[in-house]
Amino acid sequence: MKINRNIRKTGWLAGLILVCSMPSTAKVYWGVRSGIAYSSLVQKIDLDYWSGACLGYSAGIMAEVPLSERFSLRPEVAFVYEGGSFLSEPLEGWFLLKHRLRNYSLQPSLNVAFRIPLSDVTMFVYAGPAFDYRLWDRISTRKMEDEPVFITEKKTRPFDLVFNSGISVEYKSVFFSINAQSGHLYRQTRKTEGEPSVFQNNLTFSLGYFFR
Repeated sequence: MKINRNIRKTGWLAGLILVCSMPSTAKVYWGVRSGIAYSSLVQKIDLDYWSGACLGYSAGIMAEVPLSERFSLRPEVAFVYEGGSFLSEPLEGWFLLKHRLRNYSLQPSLNVAFRIPLSDVTMFVYAGPAFDYRLWDRISTRKMEDEPVFITEKKTRPFDLVFNSGISVEYKSVFFSINAQSGHLYRQTRKTEGEPSVFQNNLTFSLGYFFR
């Protein structure tokens, strides 16, 4: 199966990135997490923003590498289901075509976290870059009016550069996190003149555990 071959190839690469990003002399704490996401494709049409969303999810393996009393590195490799929908413009100049995208991606990231002790719990605020590599996708197109009529599929990019930011609260090694992701590359491989660009955004709510 194609998705399994892609997972094996990119999994080794992502694991290598995760290991190589850690200082050899630092204490490393490993963790796991999983969660659900509000996943959307966002585009600006005239002076307004339009987004089509779907329910996504992700699961990841991460590490915490303390750099000082307050700062640490948090590399992670996540398996992500994401997508949404976006509009495109036919020759008549009206936004009448709706494209629905669903895809599985492998997402290595490297965040810098700031630790805030609060009584019995510890809060972390973090941010950093990520690379989103698509393993498998499905995109379909239909007319906005009348009955669904499927048309020629529209192509999208297989990768994206992402900026992460989030907050997590940890109690006895169990943590809850809220993570926002903003894609910075156009999702279309090509677009007609005047057609708005499409970007992937995700808001993820996760529950996880650190082995401390």
